[in-house]
Amino acid sequence: MKKPSLAILALAFATLGLQAITPPAASGGNYAIRLPLVFKPAAPACPAASGNAYAAGIAFQNDTDNPVRPAWNHADKNLALRGYSGANAYRGLVDLGSDDPNQPPQLASLFSPNRVPGFSNAYRANTWNWDPSPAPGSPGGPITDWAVTVLGLQTSRGEALRVPASGYDIGGGMEVLVLFADPDSIALKYTREDSVGPSGYTLHVDNICTDPNLLALYAAHDGGARYVYQGYPYSYNLPNLPAGQVFGTARGSEIRVAIVDSGAFMDPRSCNEWWQRANC
Repeated sequence: MKKPSLAILALAFATLGLQAITPPAASGGNYAIRLPLVFKPAAPACPAASGNAYAAGIAFQNDTDNPVRPAWNHADKNLALRGYSGANAYRGLVDLGSDDPNQPPQLASLFSPNRVPGFSNAYRANTWNWDPSPAPGSPGGPITDWAVTVLGLQTSRGEALRVPASGYDIGGGMEVLVLFADPDSIALKYTREDSVGPSGYTLHVDNICTDPNLLALYAAHDGGARYVYQGYPYSYNLPNLPAGQVFGTARGSEIRVAIVDSGAFMDPRSCNEWWQRANC
């Protein structure tokens, strides 16, 4: 087969963004090709340090798991363990009414200033098949009580995320306690019970950069007394946060939120519940 000329090779590689090196006369017609290095961009790193300060306060043991199921292995506290999948549903506010005479958590106050962001994606959390504690169990099919149970909210990478305000508080100027936290998610409970049920609101926020100082405080209390079963009103400490406190930042262009009321996943699009100052 006839070899292509160096001129043809140089043109071809130039088209591909490569560089052909013209060999010296003594090379006997051999040539070398310099290939450019191609790197896949690394995922943006979360902040390694923070100037935010946090405090711990009383949490009451309210689950009946004995032995105690760890929070990271508890599908009501760790949303990623339960999992969720995409839903073909309307990505906008819907009017589903409200049966809460007080103001439930207002998701617009996740942001400062308050806003109703674009709803980028809709998801449905999975049901859960519980095993005897401390084994976690396994996910079932999607929850079908509502068309949407996990909602994607448009964000800018690095923007601060804050504890949503509500008509409730847990005393001492605090709004929530932290049921679970890892580097990319958090679960906030609007009562002092270390349990998603049988009463009160829980807010899950996923695909975030959890504040490193908050994460360290949570890790310091996620053990020891928390995992000794005594039953209610046995107490220990977990991080407590006031309304408006920054708990992390957006990891990218979307965070995902889920609202649980007394153990049941709700529809986060409901404008008369979670977005009360917005027009349906």
